[in-house]
This record gives sequence, structure tokens and C-alpha cells, in this order.
Amino acid sequence: MKNSKFRKPIVFSIIAAPLALLLGIYSAGAGHGNYFFAKILFPYTMLSTFFFQSITVPFILLAIAQFPLYGLVFALGSEKGKLLNSIVLLSIFHTLFMTLCFVILNDNFS
Repeated sequence: MKNSKFRKPIVFSIIAAPLALLLGIYSAGAGHGNYFFAKILFPYTMLSTFFFQSITVPFILLAIAQFPLYGLVFALGSEKGKLLNSIVLLSIFHTLFMTLCFVILNDNFS
């Protein structure tokens, strides 16, 4: 069942991705929201707005791919017996970038 260990995080992340995207879009409120959930769920994309003053296409694609990429990282970690390490490391990076989203103020995406 080694294959199952690899597949579970990927399947979960593929299911979670559209739900997270919907919540992020809802939070954005068609450009008139507070972007709270978008900053929590998609910190890399939202942090890019500090530099580009808008959400650009490459970062929209990153937001779409983010959760499946997380699933891939967790699947590879699980396969190598280092799932906990991959969860901790990715959580640290995600939390760091998420914190930066709330610390760095951007008038357009507050």
C-alpha cells in the first residue's frame, strides 16, 4: 500500500484546492473585500501585490497550483518517511509569508 501513502495527500490537496480558491475569491469580494482569507490561504500570491499593485496572471496560476503542490510535497515526504518534517517546514514558510501579508500594508489589498 505504499502507493496509497503517496496518493492520499495529493488527492486531499486536489479536493481542498477549489474550496480554498472559492473562499479566497469570496474574501476578495470582487475587489471590494478585505482579502483576509486570500491572505491566509494564498500568501505568496497576495504578497506579490505589494510589488505589482495587482494580482498578475503568473500569481493567479500559482494560487491555483499551490495546494496541489503542497500535496505533492507531503506525498514525497510521506514516501520518504519524512511527512512530519515536510509538514513542519511547509507550515513555517506558509506562516512566514502569511504574516508578511498582514504586516506589509497595501492600500489596494487591505
